[in-house]
Amino acid sequence: VRFVAVFIVILDHLELFKGYFKINTLWPDSFSSHMGKFGVTMFFVLSGYLITYLLLAEKKESGTIAIKNFYIRRILRIWPLYFILMILGFFILPHFDFFTLPLNQPVATDFLGKFMLFLFFLANVAFVFYPVVAFAGVLWSVAVEEQFYLIWPNLIKKFKNVLYTLLVCLLIYLLVKFALIFNVFEGNSVLINKLVKLMERTRFSSMIIGGLGAFVVFNQKEFLLKYIYSPLTQVLSYVLLLLLFLNVIQLPYFDLVKNEFSSAIVAIIIVNVSTNKQTLLRLENTFFDFLGKISYGMYIYHSIVAVICIKLFTAFIPSSSAFYLPWSLLLILSTLLLTIFVSYLSYTYIELKILKRKKNYSLIVSGDQAKEK
Repeated sequence: VRFVAVFIVILDHLELFKGYFKINTLWPDSFSSHMGKFGVTMFFVLSGYLITYLLLAEKKESGTIAIKNFYIRRILRIWPLYFILMILGFFILPHFDFFTLPLNQPVATDFLGKFMLFLFFLANVAFVFYPVVAFAGVLWSVAVEEQFYLIWPNLIKKFKNVLYTLLVCLLIYLLVKFALIFNVFEGNSVLINKLVKLMERTRFSSMIIGGLGAFVVFNQKEFLLKYIYSPLTQVLSYVLLLLLFLNVIQLPYFDLVKNEFSSAIVAIIIVNVSTNKQTLLRLENTFFDFLGKISYGMYIYHSIVAVICIKLFTAFIPSSSAFYLPWSLLLILSTLLLTIFVSYLSYTYIELKILKRKKNYSLIVSGDQAKEK
């Protein structure tokens, strides 16, 4: 699932970058933006699902949640690549003409404000209120997850009724979102529009909905799982996922809740592929396990790789209208394979050495450590 999400984001950015370099794209920029949002929503739902499940398991096992250890685990997993890309985006790549993106303002524009926001994991705020930092801009979604993690373990630890907590948090998020959209506060319209865009990126609702999926699975709510596991539900969820991905559902006011609806569909699919023995779609195999393992690196490095591939292709493999589709497909394949290679090197020589320390701070282990156990 992680790989599917990151592949969608790669397609999004690859086509957007082609547009920056005045190369014909396979689809309009508006659809690319939709694809990117869709892929990141999948990431958010999966993060909420996994984190909530692990927190519930730890609370059941020990009667509490070791907040300090939770944050140490998050630091070991997230921070190394986050700051590697931040350093590349702010201090290294801007000095190479090869990595200059047309239409992007120089990183020096509002440098201090942007840098401080990225430094304190407010890259989503920087994305909305400042010019985008080339390549490092993708860190906005990582920052959103870090902000969510700042709140979530404390709530799960403090409140006994997890379901009530999940639903209240979702309701609060939606109330704030709708209040901003309809300008209930009657504030400055420019600022309100910025805040609406910030809410669109800070999609805590997706992670909460993923958490609801984890709650149902962890507590074995059979009356719900019976319907979620139903073949009809599975087929319907995949059909709806395809329609949502293609962005063909156009209903009055649907845009107001499209992200939450998409998140619910993704959560149903995640529950099925991860826990249903009769799932219609089986993703557990060595190949997908490998791709999922390096998916964080793929998300971090893919923009840099995409620009490298676009520059090399335009320099050495000329395209023509007659061969544009094969050329584009070859570009996608090359970008994907090089991203996988770079991410594999990063995982093997940077991430893995750091991740091995996570087990020292884990009561409930996951990923490769769980398999070893």
